[in-house]
Amino acid sequence: MSRRRNKLRNRKRIIISFVPVTIAAIIIGFLFLLTFLSLFNMGNNKIINNVFINGISVSGLSTSEAKEKLKQEFEKNLSQEIQITYENYSTSLLPAEINFSYDIPKSLENAYSLGRTGNIITNNFKILFSNFKKNMINAEINYDENKLENIIENISVEIPNLVVEPSYYISNNELIVTKGTSGNSLNKEKTKDILISAIMNNEKNITLPVETISAQDVDIDKIYSEVHCEPQNASVTKDPYNISVEKKGIDFAISIEEVKNMLSNPEITEVTIPLKYTEAEITVADLGEDIFGYKLSSFPTKYDATNTNRATNLTLACEKINGTVLQPGEVFSFNKVVGERTTKNGFKDAIIYVDGELDYGIGGGICQVSSTLYNAVLFANLDIVERKNHSMTVNYVPIGQDATVSYGSVDFKFKNSRKYPIKIVATTNSGILTISIYGIKEEKEYTVTLDVETIEKVDFETTYEYSSKIPVNQEYIKQTGKYGYKCSTYKVVSYGDQEISRTLLSTDTYKPQKQIIQKHK
Repeated sequence: MSRRRNKLRNRKRIIISFVPVTIAAIIIGFLFLLTFLSLFNMGNNKIINNVFINGISVSGLSTSEAKEKLKQEFEKNLSQEIQITYENYSTSLLPAEINFSYDIPKSLENAYSLGRTGNIITNNFKILFSNFKKNMINAEINYDENKLENIIENISVEIPNLVVEPSYYISNNELIVTKGTSGNSLNKEKTKDILISAIMNNEKNITLPVETISAQDVDIDKIYSEVHCEPQNASVTKDPYNISVEKKGIDFAISIEEVKNMLSNPEITEVTIPLKYTEAEITVADLGEDIFGYKLSSFPTKYDATNTNRATNLTLACEKINGTVLQPGEVFSFNKVVGERTTKNGFKDAIIYVDGELDYGIGGGICQVSSTLYNAVLFANLDIVERKNHSMTVNYVPIGQDATVSYGSVDFKFKNSRKYPIKIVATTNSGILTISIYGIKEEKEYTVTLDVETIEKVDFETTYEYSSKIPVNQEYIKQTGKYGYKCSTYKVVSYGDQEISRTLLSTDTYKPQKQIIQKHK
């Protein structure tokens, strides 16, 4: 037994004495490996192994080599369109439209610093473990947020079956209140996130985050507070110079309770409320001064005076706008001033655009008035509140300078951003529609010019319609083709020869209009 115990003691001594030797050998070997790595990496100007920037490997490359590789890969990704869809609606986005870019120098700086920013031990640890673990770096991004928001805003009013909120307008001494209808609404914040994510992840197709929402209930008390007013006399003060234009007193000719009873009927979608007016005792004309003697801007467009229905629509809209006076800070709404385009209100059937083809609709041509007004407002250096371009180009103003309207959904609004009131003068005469804006000359008056940059030009397709009524070997153009465009419009404000500001007004997309040719069958 004692001999056996002695053998066990001797074996333990051997094992115990061997452990320090083993640990020492491991430490010496590891230090030798670190020393070898240090000597190997001395003077090495390459990025270490297993480094990826946005999923693109830059391992073992110099910064100049990595820069060229990233530039090529990023340019290839950013040159491809993103297709944006929702049900039957579709559009596209090029990352260049929002000036999207990656911060390549910063990314390469982060990549190159791996294994170089610590002491010799931590650096070599980083280099050693880079052989077993990937180092993922995300490049910082830059883009024009205003351009992206403008594109999303355009999309938000183009999606099908939009929700229509309650609205009202005054026409022929009556207040017309229209109930809203449920419909689609674009989640703009989600859309922004999805688009940026799609660009970064090189996705080529996205579906818009559209929600179905209910329209708000008609708040007749709020409408009454906005419509009702006491008569106000015109007045003018000299120091400081200020003009108050006369206002008629407006009130409901029936009680609010009666109106609420009408609105409570679910079968009624529109309620007509009679109004009563009280005239002001003193008008601007009674002030005896030419208070709107300075022309801020004037913009003419041509129209076909022989097209009677369209000309009637233009004239009627101009009559409703003509003479409108806006106080400083007051917002003009085209739909509110012109009212609903119905036969009851005097509007006629005229040509409109429907799904890329010409068709007829009540109030056709009315957008020429809103577009002419839009340009007059721009050149008067007033602030735009709401404006949307047409789906296709129009022939009365250049691309990027039009403003479409549709009662109940798309409006054109601007604000009198001057110190004093302004007056709109709108006329039609012998095929010329002119809108001018008058006011009071201020100490500094600025000059406005527009700069339109074409981003893309899209060709139109040609289709054929066959009929036996067309003579043999003859063909007729039923509808002329139009090119599609993407453009950015900038407002340039100058004082004398000095440019004061250059502001992006909008980035607009115009779809091509197909050409339709009729031939013999």
